[in-house]
Amino acid sequence: MKVFVTGCNGFAGRHAIAALRQSGHEVVGGDLVCPPHGPCPCVEIDVRDLASIAGALETVRPDAVLHLGGIAFVPLGWTEPQLVFSVNTIGTLNLLDAIRRQGRPMRILVVTSAEVYGSHPAPAPLAEDAPYRPDNIYGVAKAAADHAALLYAAHHHLDAMVARPSNHIGAGQSKDFVSSSFAAQLADIAAGSKSVMRVGNLDQRRDFTDVRDVARAYVRLLEQGHSGNAYNIASGRMIPVREILDTLCDIAKVRPQIEVDPVLFRPNENRPTYNTARILAHVGWKPEIPLRQTLEAVYADTLARRRAGA
Repeated sequence: MKVFVTGCNGFAGRHAIAALRQSGHEVVGGDLVCPPHGPCPCVEIDVRDLASIAGALETVRPDAVLHLGGIAFVPLGWTEPQLVFSVNTIGTLNLLDAIRRQGRPMRILVVTSAEVYGSHPAPAPLAEDAPYRPDNIYGVAKAAADHAALLYAAHHHLDAMVARPSNHIGAGQSKDFVSSSFAAQLADIAAGSKSVMRVGNLDQRRDFTDVRDVARAYVRLLEQGHSGNAYNIASGRMIPVREILDTLCDIAKVRPQIEVDPVLFRPNENRPTYNTARILAHVGWKPEIPLRQTLEAVYADTLARRRAGA
Protein backbone atom coordinates (compact mmCIF):
# COMPACT_ATOMS: atom_id res chain seq x y z
CA MET A 1 0.00 0.00 0.00
CA LYS A 2 0.91 3.66 -0.29
CA VAL A 3 0.45 4.86 3.30
CA PHE A 4 0.09 8.50 4.31
CA VAL A 5 1.44 9.00 7.85
CA THR A 6 0.40 12.18 9.63
CA GLY A 7 2.80 13.32 12.33
CA CYS A 8 5.58 11.60 10.38
CA ASN A 9 8.42 13.48 12.10
CA GLY A 10 7.28 12.64 15.62
CA PHE A 11 8.50 9.93 17.95
CA ALA A 12 5.95 7.27 16.99
CA GLY A 13 5.83 8.49 13.38
CA ARG A 14 9.48 7.74 12.69
CA HIS A 15 9.19 4.24 14.13
CA ALA A 16 5.95 3.62 12.19
CA ILE A 17 7.63 4.66 8.93
CA ALA A 18 10.46 2.20 9.56
CA ALA A 19 8.00 -0.60 10.33
CA LEU A 20 5.87 0.15 7.25
CA ARG A 21 8.89 0.14 4.96
CA GLN A 22 10.17 -3.06 6.50
CA SER A 23 6.82 -4.62 5.54
CA GLY A 24 7.16 -3.43 1.95
CA HIS A 25 4.82 -0.44 1.96
CA GLU A 26 5.43 2.93 0.31
CA VAL A 27 5.28 5.81 2.79
CA VAL A 28 4.55 9.50 2.36
CA GLY A 29 4.45 11.68 5.44
CA GLY A 30 2.58 14.78 6.51
CA ASP A 31 3.61 17.21 9.22
CA LEU A 32 3.61 20.88 10.16
CA VAL A 33 7.19 21.21 8.93
CA CYS A 34 9.00 18.96 6.48
CA PRO A 35 12.76 19.09 7.18
CA PRO A 36 15.11 18.49 4.25
CA HIS A 37 16.38 15.19 5.64
CA GLY A 38 13.24 13.74 7.16
CA PRO A 39 12.44 10.04 7.44
CA CYS A 40 10.32 9.95 4.24
CA PRO A 41 8.91 12.16 1.47
CA CYS A 42 6.78 14.74 3.24
CA VAL A 43 3.88 17.10 2.56
CA GLU A 44 3.37 20.07 4.89
CA ILE A 45 -0.03 19.93 6.59
CA ASP A 46 -1.85 21.49 9.52
CA VAL A 47 -4.50 19.09 10.79
CA ARG A 48 -6.45 22.06 12.19
CA ASP A 49 -7.06 23.19 8.59
CA LEU A 50 -9.52 21.06 6.61
CA ALA A 51 -8.32 22.46 3.28
CA SER A 52 -4.72 21.59 4.17
CA ILE A 53 -5.63 17.96 4.87
CA ALA A 54 -7.83 17.67 1.77
CA GLY A 55 -5.11 19.09 -0.45
CA ALA A 56 -2.52 16.68 0.92
CA LEU A 57 -4.79 13.68 0.37
CA GLU A 58 -5.47 14.81 -3.20
CA THR A 59 -1.74 15.19 -3.83
CA VAL A 60 -0.64 11.92 -2.24
CA ARG A 61 -3.69 9.78 -3.15
CA PRO A 62 -2.85 7.11 -0.56
CA ASP A 63 -4.32 3.64 -0.18
CA ALA A 64 -4.20 3.99 3.60
CA VAL A 65 -3.78 6.66 6.28
CA LEU A 66 -2.06 6.25 9.64
CA HIS A 67 -3.15 9.22 11.72
CA LEU A 68 -0.48 9.98 14.32
CA GLY A 69 -0.51 13.76 13.98
CA GLY A 70 -1.35 15.20 17.38
CA ILE A 71 -0.19 16.31 20.79
CA ALA A 72 1.10 13.42 22.90
CA PHE A 73 1.97 15.18 26.19
CA VAL A 74 -0.89 14.57 28.65
CA PRO A 75 -0.22 17.53 31.04
CA LEU A 76 -0.59 20.00 28.16
CA GLY A 77 -4.33 19.32 28.30
CA TRP A 78 -4.50 21.22 31.59
CA THR A 79 -2.36 24.18 30.51
CA GLU A 80 -3.41 24.57 26.86
CA PRO A 81 -6.78 22.78 26.51
CA GLN A 82 -7.88 24.72 23.43
CA LEU A 83 -4.72 23.71 21.57
CA VAL A 84 -5.09 20.05 22.59
CA PHE A 85 -8.70 19.96 21.39
CA SER A 86 -7.98 21.81 18.16
CA VAL A 87 -5.18 19.39 17.24
CA ASN A 88 -6.29 16.07 18.71
CA THR A 89 -10.07 16.31 18.23
CA ILE A 90 -10.76 18.81 15.45
CA GLY A 91 -7.67 17.60 13.61
CA THR A 92 -9.03 14.05 13.58
CA LEU A 93 -12.47 15.24 12.46
CA ASN A 94 -10.85 17.23 9.64
CA LEU A 95 -9.00 14.15 8.43
CA LEU A 96 -12.09 11.93 8.59
CA ASP A 97 -14.23 14.49 6.82
CA ALA A 98 -11.64 15.14 4.12
CA ILE A 99 -11.52 11.40 3.40
CA ARG A 100 -15.32 11.19 3.37
CA ARG A 101 -15.57 14.07 0.90
CA GLN A 102 -13.00 12.59 -1.47
CA GLY A 103 -15.02 9.41 -1.77
CA ARG A 104 -12.07 7.17 -2.59
CA PRO A 105 -11.55 3.91 -0.70
CA MET A 106 -8.87 4.27 1.97
CA ARG A 107 -7.87 2.25 5.00
CA ILE A 108 -7.75 4.54 8.04
CA LEU A 109 -6.13 3.90 11.41
CA VAL A 110 -6.74 6.70 13.91
CA VAL A 111 -4.38 6.46 16.87
CA THR A 112 -5.89 7.71 20.12
CA SER A 113 -4.79 6.54 23.59
CA ALA A 114 -5.54 4.23 26.48
CA GLU A 115 -6.15 7.49 28.36
CA VAL A 116 -9.73 7.27 27.02
CA TYR A 117 -10.40 4.74 29.81
CA GLY A 118 -9.13 7.00 32.57
CA SER A 119 -7.23 6.00 35.71
CA HIS A 120 -10.03 4.16 37.47
CA PRO A 121 -9.28 0.74 39.00
CA ALA A 122 -10.96 -2.21 37.32
CA PRO A 123 -11.39 -5.80 38.54
CA ALA A 124 -10.19 -7.20 35.21
CA PRO A 125 -8.24 -5.92 32.20
CA LEU A 126 -10.37 -3.52 30.17
CA ALA A 127 -11.54 -4.66 26.75
CA GLU A 128 -12.42 -2.26 23.96
CA ASP A 129 -16.12 -2.20 24.84
CA ALA A 130 -15.35 -0.63 28.25
CA PRO A 131 -16.88 2.86 28.56
CA TYR A 132 -14.94 6.04 28.02
CA ARG A 133 -14.02 7.43 31.45
CA PRO A 134 -11.21 9.93 30.86
CA ASP A 135 -10.11 11.92 33.89
CA ASN A 136 -7.89 14.50 32.23
CA ILE A 137 -8.46 16.96 29.39
CA TYR A 138 -6.07 15.12 27.07
CA GLY A 139 -8.09 11.94 27.57
CA VAL A 140 -11.36 13.78 26.86
CA ALA A 141 -9.95 15.11 23.58
CA LYS A 142 -8.72 11.65 22.61
CA ALA A 143 -12.03 10.01 23.56
CA ALA A 144 -13.90 12.46 21.31
CA ALA A 145 -11.55 11.69 18.41
CA ASP A 146 -11.83 7.96 19.10
CA HIS A 147 -15.63 7.98 19.14
CA ALA A 148 -15.78 10.19 16.04
CA ALA A 149 -13.64 7.74 14.07
CA LEU A 150 -15.84 4.80 15.02
CA LEU A 151 -18.98 6.79 14.16
CA TYR A 152 -17.58 7.75 10.77
CA ALA A 153 -16.90 4.07 10.12
CA ALA A 154 -20.49 3.16 11.03
CA HIS A 155 -22.38 6.14 9.60
CA HIS A 156 -20.30 7.04 6.54
CA HIS A 157 -19.01 3.51 5.89
CA LEU A 158 -15.38 4.56 6.05
CA ASP A 159 -12.84 1.75 6.32
CA ALA A 160 -11.68 3.15 9.65
CA MET A 161 -10.29 1.66 12.84
CA VAL A 162 -8.97 3.02 16.13
CA ALA A 163 -5.79 2.09 18.01
CA ARG A 164 -5.58 2.77 21.76
CA PRO A 165 -1.94 2.38 22.77
CA SER A 166 -0.74 2.44 26.35
CA ASN A 167 2.43 4.36 27.31
CA HIS A 168 5.09 3.59 24.73
CA ILE A 169 8.79 4.30 25.14
CA GLY A 170 11.91 3.96 23.06
CA ALA A 171 14.71 5.70 21.22
CA GLY A 172 13.97 9.22 20.02
CA GLN A 173 11.36 10.16 22.60
CA SER A 174 11.25 13.66 24.09
CA LYS A 175 12.86 14.26 27.48
CA ASP A 176 9.41 15.32 28.69
CA PHE A 177 8.76 11.58 29.11
CA VAL A 178 10.05 9.56 32.01
CA SER A 179 12.45 7.02 30.46
CA SER A 180 14.15 9.58 28.22
CA SER A 181 14.37 12.07 31.10
CA PHE A 182 16.00 9.46 33.32
CA ALA A 183 18.41 8.40 30.56
CA ALA A 184 19.49 12.00 29.85
CA GLN A 185 20.14 12.69 33.53
CA LEU A 186 22.08 9.45 33.97
CA ALA A 187 24.22 10.25 30.93
CA ASP A 188 25.05 13.61 32.50
CA ILE A 189 25.94 11.93 35.79
CA ALA A 190 28.09 9.30 34.04
CA ALA A 191 29.92 12.12 32.23
CA GLY A 192 30.47 13.98 35.51
CA SER A 193 28.46 17.07 34.57
CA LYS A 194 25.93 16.60 37.38
CA SER A 195 25.62 14.54 40.54
CA VAL A 196 21.95 14.65 41.63
CA MET A 197 19.05 13.07 39.76
CA ARG A 198 15.61 14.71 39.92
CA VAL A 199 12.64 12.35 39.88
CA GLY A 200 8.92 12.33 40.54
CA ASN A 201 6.88 9.54 42.08
CA LEU A 202 8.81 6.30 41.57
CA ASP A 203 5.92 4.19 42.91
CA GLN A 204 3.58 4.99 40.02
CA ARG A 205 2.82 1.98 37.83
CA ARG A 206 2.23 2.17 34.09
CA ASP A 207 1.86 -0.22 31.18
CA PHE A 208 5.02 0.54 29.14
CA THR A 209 5.31 -0.92 25.62
CA ASP A 210 8.29 -0.62 23.28
CA VAL A 211 7.47 1.85 20.50
CA ARG A 212 8.77 -0.65 17.92
CA ASP A 213 6.19 -3.18 19.09
CA VAL A 214 3.53 -0.47 18.90
CA ALA A 215 4.60 0.49 15.38
CA ARG A 216 4.43 -3.15 14.34
CA ALA A 217 0.87 -3.27 15.68
CA TYR A 218 -0.07 -0.27 13.52
CA VAL A 219 1.25 -2.02 10.43
CA ARG A 220 -0.63 -5.22 11.23
CA LEU A 221 -3.86 -3.29 11.75
CA LEU A 222 -3.53 -1.41 8.47
CA GLU A 223 -2.93 -4.71 6.71
CA GLN A 224 -5.45 -6.97 8.44
CA GLY A 225 -7.52 -5.06 11.03
CA HIS A 226 -11.30 -5.20 10.95
CA SER A 227 -13.05 -1.99 9.94
CA GLY A 228 -15.12 -0.30 12.65
CA ASN A 229 -13.13 -1.81 15.51
CA ALA A 230 -11.05 -0.30 18.29
CA TYR A 231 -7.87 -2.09 19.38
CA ASN A 232 -5.97 -1.91 22.66
CA ILE A 233 -2.18 -2.00 22.29
CA ALA A 234 -0.40 -2.78 25.54
CA SER A 235 2.25 -4.96 27.14
CA GLY A 236 -0.12 -6.39 29.75
CA ARG A 237 2.35 -5.64 32.53
CA MET A 238 2.11 -2.76 35.00
CA ILE A 239 5.66 -1.60 35.67
CA PRO A 240 6.67 0.70 38.57
CA VAL A 241 8.57 3.77 37.43
CA ARG A 242 11.20 2.70 39.98
CA GLU A 243 11.93 -0.36 37.80
CA ILE A 244 12.57 1.93 34.82
CA LEU A 245 15.05 3.91 36.90
CA ASP A 246 16.78 0.88 38.41
CA THR A 247 17.22 -0.77 35.01
CA LEU A 248 18.59 2.40 33.43
CA CYS A 249 21.00 2.86 36.35
CA ASP A 250 22.25 -0.66 35.77
CA ILE A 251 22.65 -0.02 32.02
CA ALA A 252 24.46 3.29 32.65
CA LYS A 253 26.52 1.73 35.46
CA VAL A 254 25.86 4.62 37.84
CA ARG A 255 24.12 4.87 41.21
CA PRO A 256 23.08 8.50 41.52
CA GLN A 257 21.88 10.54 44.45
CA ILE A 258 18.09 10.78 44.07
CA GLU A 259 16.09 13.91 44.79
CA VAL A 260 12.28 13.98 44.59
CA ASP A 261 11.15 17.14 42.79
CA PRO A 262 7.61 18.30 43.79
CA VAL A 263 7.13 19.69 40.28
CA LEU A 264 7.60 16.21 38.81
CA PHE A 265 5.65 14.34 41.48
CA ARG A 266 2.38 12.75 40.43
CA PRO A 267 0.10 11.00 42.98
CA ASN A 268 -0.38 7.27 42.80
CA GLU A 269 -3.28 6.22 40.58
CA ASN A 270 -5.00 2.84 40.50
CA ARG A 271 -4.83 2.58 36.74
CA PRO A 272 -6.54 -0.30 34.91
CA THR A 273 -4.79 -2.89 32.81
CA TYR A 274 -5.82 -3.50 29.20
CA ASN A 275 -7.13 -6.59 27.46
CA THR A 276 -5.34 -7.22 24.14
CA ALA A 277 -7.22 -10.37 23.11
CA ARG A 278 -8.87 -8.63 20.15
CA ILE A 279 -5.68 -7.51 18.41
CA LEU A 280 -4.15 -10.93 18.99
CA ALA A 281 -7.19 -12.67 17.50
CA HIS A 282 -7.64 -10.32 14.53
CA VAL A 283 -4.04 -9.72 13.41
CA GLY A 284 -1.84 -11.96 15.56
CA TRP A 285 -0.04 -9.12 17.36
CA LYS A 286 1.51 -9.38 20.78
CA PRO A 287 4.46 -7.50 22.33
CA GLU A 288 7.86 -9.09 21.81
CA ILE A 289 10.58 -6.72 23.05
CA PRO A 290 11.59 -7.05 26.73
CA LEU A 291 11.83 -3.95 28.91
CA ARG A 292 15.60 -4.06 29.35
CA GLN A 293 16.13 -4.17 25.59
CA THR A 294 13.85 -1.15 25.23
CA LEU A 295 15.77 0.80 27.86
CA GLU A 296 19.13 -0.18 26.34
CA ALA A 297 17.88 1.42 23.11
CA VAL A 298 16.77 4.54 25.01
CA TYR A 299 20.16 4.95 26.69
CA ALA A 300 22.14 4.25 23.52
CA ASP A 301 20.08 6.89 21.71
CA THR A 302 20.70 9.37 24.54
CA LEU A 303 24.47 8.84 24.29
CA ALA A 304 24.34 9.19 20.50
CA ARG A 305 22.50 12.50 20.84
CA ARG A 306 25.09 13.75 23.34
CA ARG A 307 27.92 12.87 20.94
CA ALA A 308 26.09 14.71 18.16
CA GLY A 309 25.64 17.74 20.40
CA ALA A 310 21.84 17.51 20.24
